[in-house]
Amino acid sequence: MDKLRILVAHQRPAIARAIKQILDTYGFAAQAFSDGDAAALAIKSQTFDGVVVDAALPGRPVHELCELAKGAARPVPAVIVIGAIFRRGSYKRRPARLYGADEMVEIHRVATELPALIWRLLARKGAQAAAIAEADMALWSLHNQVSPGPERLAGLVVAGLLLARADEVAEIDAPAGLVGLLSGDLEAARADLAEATGDRAHDEAILRSFQELLTGPG
Repeated sequence: MDKLRILVAHQRPAIARAIKQILDTYGFAAQAFSDGDAAALAIKSQTFDGVVVDAALPGRPVHELCELAKGAARPVPAVIVIGAIFRRGSYKRRPARLYGADEMVEIHRVATELPALIWRLLARKGAQAAAIAEADMALWSLHNQVSPGPERLAGLVVAGLLLARADEVAEIDAPAGLVGLLSGDLEAARADLAEATGDRAHDEAILRSFQELLTGPG
């Protein structure tokens, strides 16, 4: 069964890759972009099951990306906008009227809420999409939840750390700056995992995962 394809676009490549890491770990096949023009080209030329875009994305405005996704020959069933802060009770207009999106999620809640939000939106859009989503999630849980392994768990931990400090990450351009910002968090995560698992098997996996978020795979 093919994985559900999700386009992720955020102005900071490290944040885009962190969101991709979260979604990949939960059984999706995510593709990351850092500007609106590249994301628009991908939406026009490829087929996606979900689109997750930053409200402040440079290039093509976010409402135009939402229109492209919803107006495609095969409309994207789950379109989500990422905002710095979104309090539903504080907005007079819902995300659909603000941007043309299905939902909105705060950047700090992406690691904990985005995968489930995508499943929920897919389930609303029809039995076939819902069945695919449910099957993919069940298979992922069966093979990975009980014994996730160093690489998978490290990826979730590191991506979660970066997204939790997304406001500060967004202000830093150089990888060295991100290393300085997150080095203490990474060391604490390594120590916590060592205490929880009784070994240091996750140490190198955490460092590799962090390096991939900084510079990309390879």
